[in-house]
Parts: sequence; C-alpha cells; structure tokens
Amino acid sequence: MADDVSQRASRLSRLWSELAMRHVALGSSCGCGAGGVSLQLVDFELDIVDYLEDQGLRSGVSEVEDFFRARPTSEATGLPLQTLLEDLERNEFPAAASEWLLARLERTLKSFAELHGGRQQGES
Repeated sequence: MADDVSQRASRLSRLWSELAMRHVALGSSCGCGAGGVSLQLVDFELDIVDYLEDQGLRSGVSEVEDFFRARPTSEATGLPLQTLLEDLERNEFPAAASEWLLARLERTLKSFAELHGGRQQGES
C-alpha cells in the first residue's frame, strides 16, 4: 500500500507541476495580460490546501481530523500543495489521512487538468 500511495502522489505532483503555471481564464479572455492581471493556478495553491483542511476537519474521520489539527495549513508558507504532495510521496502521513487526501487531490487536479488543458493523471 505504501508504494501505491507514493506512486499516486508522485503522479499528482507531476500533474500539479504541469498545471501550476497555466493561466486561469477570466471571463472570455486569458488572465495573461488582460488589464494587467495575471493569474495562474499556482496562485490558488493555498486556497486548495485550505479547502482540504476545512473538509478534513469536518470529515468525521478521526485520523484525518487529527492529521489536520496537527498540521494546520493556515500557517503554511511557500508552496503548500507541492509540499503536501511531496510529503505524501515520502509516505509521511497515517494511511487513512493519505487515502483521504489522495482521493480528493486526484479529483481536484483531474478537474483542473480538464478545465485548463493539462494531461490527464493516468497519462505519462
């Protein structure tokens, strides 16, 4: 199971690295210069991790709730989603927390890939 978690996290980490620099469409145009505004998916990294934390703290799964109480993302600096994925690759979390996180991250990043033209997570 540890190898599966690590492999899934590695795949998601590669996908996120690819997606993170993509521009987010604002209305009908790209955010890469319209009105001087430039947004990339990486700009939403803390929002994604904060959302995971909020959902995890209300999940009803004690191991997941304990994980987020011990590792609050509200204090995160740098690249919290990339760090979370790297820690998952190293299998540093309890099994239930890893599975919970991976399921939600797979769904979230797959959705971003579909919306913003990235590879699908199963592709090489």
